[in-house]
Amino acid sequence: MTEQPEDQQLWAALVAAEQERAHRRAEFYQHAKSRTGIIAQALNGSRWDQGVALEFLAVLPEDVPAVLDRLIELSLSHGWALAARQAIAPAWRTGRLGELPQKVMALLDHADEDEYRRLAELLDHIQARDVLRELVNRAKTSADPDIREVAEDFAEPNR
Repeated sequence: MTEQPEDQQLWAALVAAEQERAHRRAEFYQHAKSRTGIIAQALNGSRWDQGVALEFLAVLPEDVPAVLDRLIELSLSHGWALAARQAIAPAWRTGRLGELPQKVMALLDHADEDEYRRLAELLDHIQARDVLRELVNRAKTSADPDIREVAEDFAEPNR
């Protein structure tokens, strides 16, 4: 298989764009005066704004605690669930999200099966095993058979 010159040019342009993107991300991180405020607005903005904010937070998680409630909310959506988990995970691993377990458990009071499942996926993704165990135990006692199914799917032997 031979390389086409046009393909190489397209690749070089893509690499250059990614380098520019990394430069712009660093510039925003280092120089924005109200970085967290802008990120919070973006998480409530257009799909492009939301996507860029989620990618930014996944790479530079310092601002995650300030927008954690919105990130948890986005982790419940089908469209943003994975990106929100990826934004939360680095901040969780560095110990910045001590309040996350309480926030997740509080949501279970009024959660349906889909929300239970998305929250279990979040906890599984960030490897919050103790909190996931609490969610599973709570799901096991639910009157809703669909919520009990979440418990079965995320119980320890299945992990």
